[in-house]
Amino acid sequence: MLAAEKVHEALAQGRAHDDLVTYEDAWRGSDIGRDRHKVRNVKPLLSRLGSTAGVALGSLDMWTNELAGISIFGALKHGKPDCATLKPISECEPLVYP
Repeated sequence: MLAAEKVHEALAQGRAHDDLVTYEDAWRGSDIGRDRHKVRNVKPLLSRLGSTAGVALGSLDMWTNELAGISIFGALKHGKPDCATLKPISECEPLVYP
């Protein structure tokens, strides 16, 4: 919805083929953005430390985010972008459903 609203605003202003910078600000300031901000480190912690330590430290990080509004880890980065984890279709086995 936010993306559609920002595209509509841009087109109504006669803008086309530009970056929708206002969309980034809008979603980060929305309920979704505020919720995602609190859990931003969980997946990187799980990937780096495994289930047990990742869940424990991820929970601690979410708890400090909720109570104090800060993360003890800052903002962790993923090892690589999602697009770099994809394989060519020729390397994948097709799924056979019953």
